[in-house]
Amino acid sequence: MVRHIPAFRWMTAAAGALVVLVASAQAQLGSAPRSPSDTAPQMSPASPRAAVQQFLRLADAGDWEAAATFLAVPSSESERQQVLARRLKQVLDQRLAIDLAALSPLASGDTLDGDLNGDRLGVIVSASGREESVRLVRVQGTPSRWLFSQATVARVDVWFAALGAPWVRERVPRALLGDGPLNLYWWQWIGIGLGIPLLVLIAWGLGALLRNLLGRIARRTVTDWDDVLLVNLRGPFRLWAAALAGTPLLSLLELNPRVNGFFAALLRGLALIALFWGLLRVIRIVQTRLQNAAWETGHGAQARTLVPLLGNFLRVTLAIIALLVALAQFGYPVGTLLAGLGIGGIAVALAAQKTVEHLFGSVSLAADNAFRVGDWVRVGTTEGEVQRIGLRSTSLRTIDRTVIRVPNGRLADDRIETFGERDRILLRTDLDVTYDTTPEQLERIRDAIEAALRAHPKIWTETVRVHVVAFTDSAVRLNVVAWFQTTEWNEFLRIRHEMYLQFMRIIRDLGSSFAFPSRTVYHVSPPDPAPPPVDG
Repeated sequence: MVRHIPAFRWMTAAAGALVVLVASAQAQLGSAPRSPSDTAPQMSPASPRAAVQQFLRLADAGDWEAAATFLAVPSSESERQQVLARRLKQVLDQRLAIDLAALSPLASGDTLDGDLNGDRLGVIVSASGREESVRLVRVQGTPSRWLFSQATVARVDVWFAALGAPWVRERVPRALLGDGPLNLYWWQWIGIGLGIPLLVLIAWGLGALLRNLLGRIARRTVTDWDDVLLVNLRGPFRLWAAALAGTPLLSLLELNPRVNGFFAALLRGLALIALFWGLLRVIRIVQTRLQNAAWETGHGAQARTLVPLLGNFLRVTLAIIALLVALAQFGYPVGTLLAGLGIGGIAVALAAQKTVEHLFGSVSLAADNAFRVGDWVRVGTTEGEVQRIGLRSTSLRTIDRTVIRVPNGRLADDRIETFGERDRILLRTDLDVTYDTTPEQLERIRDAIEAALRAHPKIWTETVRVHVVAFTDSAVRLNVVAWFQTTEWNEFLRIRHEMYLQFMRIIRDLGSSFAFPSRTVYHVSPPDPAPPPVDG
């Protein structure tokens, strides 16, 4: 029976992964909140702190003409003063956590940093990872003023372009231009929020279209494996389609390079999840098909043992590969990790000695085909039916209906007695008859018992033995040995029951009986003493 996975399950899983990864990215990319303005009375109105504070106040008020006077704009860019001021404000909001308290409140600026004509407001990291300073310079005059330097103004357009989507930022309401988590605008977060259901709809539509197309092809084939494959790969394909459709959405939002790289890695991660999810489904389908084919060919018991073991091994291997690929997608040095594992291989081997021993024990058991699921086995003092053969241990259900899990490493080294491989079952018993049975009666009893055994339809006729083997303290002992051609224990119990009753009838009808344990004691009295002589 094929299980259908509702669409909301993979949607929830993808959203959950998005939330977790966004939270971790926020921890890595996080920005500190802007410190409140320092309004200490000692601050000079001609200080760097006052200049930045006034620029931010005018920009927040939308007075770009006055805000532009705080930029050292070259004469060639004089017509773009207000545009540059507006872009600089957005760059500062997005890429720099301004701490006004860290700026000098003195008109002379910070004279201890070795730069007598300038102060650094902060550093912006470019897409290439290079640090670029945002500086203010002191312009002589009456009074002197602090302006954003020409080098800073010259980089405004580059920084602004790195923020992405200028065509949107200049058209959305001012309230949506605020700085949100991960240094993204609120309108960009709204775009991401609207994009998620859009991706779901696109994935659903592509999945329905492809399923309809491939379904028509699958219905024309004579086998049903392609129909099963099509149904089971529905969820992985939708997730892959959503990840594929997310790339154009990212290009429309034009997020800043760091966050865009993170979401691009996230989409690649979702695509890889879809790939490995689909491979896991394929492994399960192949496992089911192999088991069904084995049952049809009469090798069902062996398939129940080897196929799940092989499937578990493939799943573990696939999980390790998926983990390494996911780490590589998010920038972790997988090569260094593997090299470290190689260096620490000895320590890992010592720590996981038992685990590795049990793993190789399971491989050894599968290679030797020592037993199969459903077999009744005896290992040492443990006896039970094999319920499950795992990578680490094997589960046995005892006759008391308890489950014992035996490590495979111990099983591989221990003596295993497998009852499931018997081609016939032995009947062996001793019949004790009384000593008053004559030799002629014993001959007739022996012949009758052997004839009764050979007359049974399940008897293995090559070996049927009935002989007098001993004279015990209280009986003459006949030993009965025969094999019955059955491997079912319950059937053998019924056969043995019938034969034992027949043995009793034979001994009774031939005039003998079973002996009870007894012992004969002969008591001999001493002779009477001679009478004393009589005196004459």
